[in-house]
Amino acid sequence: MVNSSEGDINIGCNVQGISEYDFFSDSNFEDIHCRPLKTDSPYLGLKTFEIKDKDKFFGREKWIANLGDRLKKDNVLLLLGASDTGKSSLIRAGLIPYLGSHKNSLINISFHPDEKPFKSLYQCLASTYGKKSPIADIAREIRENTLIKIVRFLKQDYQYILIFIDQFEELFTKTQKPERDKFVASLFQLFQQQDSSVKIVLTMQSDFLDRFSEYPQLAKIHDRYSRILTRMSNGELKLAIAEPAAKNGVTFEQGLVEQIIHDFHQQNDYLPLLAYTLDVLWERENIANRVLKIKTYQELKKQTFGYLSEEANQFINPSLGWRDRHSREKEQEIQKLHLALTELKLREQSARVLNLLPVQPLQGLVLAIQTMGENLEKYPNQLLAPVLGSLKEAMNTPTEANSLRGHEQEVNCVAFSPDGKFIASGSSDSTVCLWNIIGNPTAQFLLGHEQEVNCLAFNPDGKFLVSGSIDGILCLWDLQGNLITQPWQGHEEGVISVAFSPNGDGCANPGGVSIVSVGFDGTVCLWDLQGNAITQPWRGHKEGVISVAFSPNGDGCANPGGVRIISVGFDGTVCLWDLQGNTIAQPWHKHEAKIICVAFSSDSKFIVSGSSDCTVRLWDIQGNSIGQPWHGHEGHVNSVAFSPDGKFIISGSCDRTIRLWNINGNPITQPWRGHEGQVNSLAFSPDGKLIISGGDRTVRLWELDQILQDRVIGRSQRKYENWVNSVAFSPDGQWIISASNDLTVRLWDIHGNPIGQPWQGHEKEVNSVAFSPDGQWIISASNDLTVRLWDIHGNPIGQPWQGHEKEVNSVAFSPDGQWIISASNDSTVRLWDIHGNPIGQPWRGHEYWVNSAAFSPDGKLIVSGSLDGTVRLWQCGWQEWLQVCCNRLHYHPVFQNPENGSDVEIAQQTCQKYVWNPQCPKQLHNQGAAKLKEKTFSAALEDFNQVVQVNFTSHWKHRLAWQSVPTENQ
Repeated sequence: MVNSSEGDINIGCNVQGISEYDFFSDSNFEDIHCRPLKTDSPYLGLKTFEIKDKDKFFGREKWIANLGDRLKKDNVLLLLGASDTGKSSLIRAGLIPYLGSHKNSLINISFHPDEKPFKSLYQCLASTYGKKSPIADIAREIRENTLIKIVRFLKQDYQYILIFIDQFEELFTKTQKPERDKFVASLFQLFQQQDSSVKIVLTMQSDFLDRFSEYPQLAKIHDRYSRILTRMSNGELKLAIAEPAAKNGVTFEQGLVEQIIHDFHQQNDYLPLLAYTLDVLWERENIANRVLKIKTYQELKKQTFGYLSEEANQFINPSLGWRDRHSREKEQEIQKLHLALTELKLREQSARVLNLLPVQPLQGLVLAIQTMGENLEKYPNQLLAPVLGSLKEAMNTPTEANSLRGHEQEVNCVAFSPDGKFIASGSSDSTVCLWNIIGNPTAQFLLGHEQEVNCLAFNPDGKFLVSGSIDGILCLWDLQGNLITQPWQGHEEGVISVAFSPNGDGCANPGGVSIVSVGFDGTVCLWDLQGNAITQPWRGHKEGVISVAFSPNGDGCANPGGVRIISVGFDGTVCLWDLQGNTIAQPWHKHEAKIICVAFSSDSKFIVSGSSDCTVRLWDIQGNSIGQPWHGHEGHVNSVAFSPDGKFIISGSCDRTIRLWNINGNPITQPWRGHEGQVNSLAFSPDGKLIISGGDRTVRLWELDQILQDRVIGRSQRKYENWVNSVAFSPDGQWIISASNDLTVRLWDIHGNPIGQPWQGHEKEVNSVAFSPDGQWIISASNDLTVRLWDIHGNPIGQPWQGHEKEVNSVAFSPDGQWIISASNDSTVRLWDIHGNPIGQPWRGHEYWVNSAAFSPDGKLIVSGSLDGTVRLWQCGWQEWLQVCCNRLHYHPVFQNPENGSDVEIAQQTCQKYVWNPQCPKQLHNQGAAKLKEKTFSAALEDFNQVVQVNFTSHWKHRLAWQSVPTENQ
């Protein structure tokens, strides 16, 4: 959306400066009532202040003069402030007219970034100069020198140029990073010119200042040229309220202005509501009496203080009808402005959510839910798109439920009690701490170790806790923090991992509970509750043992083969033991580096391991690795755990992240970030709803409820009678399109409610659907051999597109929405323009059905996949096609001995401008020849293919060409 720029502003030197204005409201009532009476409302209501409203804008006179004086010395101004403090109005209705009154020839370019700032700039210029004007074409260029080129063009006709970029925070909340980088660079290049005839004004919510940290150029501007717009003082508010009425010859009843200030000044974001209230107060009052009365205001206040509530919305419409019964167009205009204001507020709320999520995910999630709940039933879906977007983002952000602080050094290990009511943590400060589930310590820090505590575990009934430390000592505690026995020396070197047997029966020592421990000394040891060794230390690893665990199932006494112990060594091996210390099978070697941690699934059928090679692996109980390693972490994997139901696996790493995986090794959601150091330990709560993690002096709790929810639409609504073959979201996330075997296409809202009737037109099953990038069009592909284009309301656009000889399996839009690709069982891929015209001949290369096709994000390539087992890459886009043609012709005789010099010259200039570095083809040819001599044929062929391309076809209507690029397996 681009705000009106007012085009050419030439206010002239004879206009008196705003700062010299004599206020009518300072006069007595009699003098004001002697002025000519103007009955039209001087208040804008829901409208926003523009340049033309300068004579109605009051209260910020000192700010206007001050900012104007600053811009006489400086060429840039960054105006910061909270939401709805009037930043935009101050610039539009105050500063810009002020500057115009001191400049003979001033051009104002006003816009806000939106999703594509260069497009917004283009629309602003096109509205003044026309879409086909040279200056508008310059704005289409997404380049670092775009703003400089625009300024140079404008200076041919104007002495002074003002560039006003409103809501600058949209650059960070809506614009994608690649274009944002270009725009910031373009802005800073213009700033570095230090041209005193060019002024740059930016307004931004101060909440987003932290985003400047990514751009030192903007930080520099902030440090030297920023001002913070404060809330209006009582004196400024008095002028804003009383002066517009006084100019029209109307006064406020004694005390009413003060009452209005008292009512509004304590509220947040009060200025739009104040303007609205004053406008309706004027319309409700009998202006012929020249007095706005307290009684009228009191009656009105009951209705307007529920602004943007259902009550206020019900009030607005009849008041508008009363206000202007004979002007339907004006009523629609005001309603449109009301919706625009609402949309702005929703965008601001959503932006706050997006700003909070990276740093305070819990608060961001709460605000997202709150924003959604407040607005869901009030506004149509098109206004709720940003709110839905921020809510979706919040749902995808793991939320840290609590942070337990108290340890003085790094937390090395954490564990849940079996009933989920307690948490234990061990730290490098040599202490153990017990916490309740809300994060309060249940006892003093447990002192018994003299060095770092590396590991701990609860017994199965949750009554005891065992801990091990770097000095080789083991301690057994009750839940009150008391030692059950004296600490005992368990290992000659540090204890790294401990575990309780699952059944509470020590077997070798009936009545005792077995504890297993491992350490740096390379041994595995089994203990009873008194700290007595049940067997001799088990030796099977060549180096220290880093992790140990009991299998969950079996009774070791009645069924000695049922209980197993698994251990992991620094040497990268995994050993499986029975209770007598006998190794079962040979040690396992599958990770490329040392295995750091392991865990059993709850049914004892699977084992998961984490390694210093940054991967996670799944094994069966016989030690056979299942599938490939799970990649995702960027550092050592320190801890792994199964969920109680065995469906999920959690892993923690030195890369400071936690990852959630399904049993097939697919990551669920993005990595969870919150720890400032490596994650050392993880555990699921018994009910699987919480995950505990320990690391950087903190213990952290994470909730899973929102992460694991999935929403089924077609099945729950039961609207389809056949299979659903394809679904797609609209670009704004507001709609869902689906294709079915019942020959129809359907549109749904985000809640799964069908919109209208099914779209009928295809004569056989519909296999694929896709939205255009702007969300206005839908493309579908069917077994009836056709492709169809629809508008968002389900109306077919034109006739079906015919060209394929067999079923069409896949369709996709190009990123710019100008092209459509389709893939078919006739073994071809086809390119179409938006009107359904096929571009050239079908692309042939696959030897069997082509099931899928897609554009690359930059639109330069198309990829297709076929049942012939190949993936093919095809060039797409006019620049790439032109490159193919130019390279093909570079060594053609027509370029060497041209018969038609002018045509060849033009062709050469075109290729030179868009494709060639003059030395590139020769260098590539020589480079390929050298590789050929070295018998590196594949590399040589790649160089030659870049010099002379083959199989090209021209499409003269669009001056385009294309070529398929074979993959390695062709």
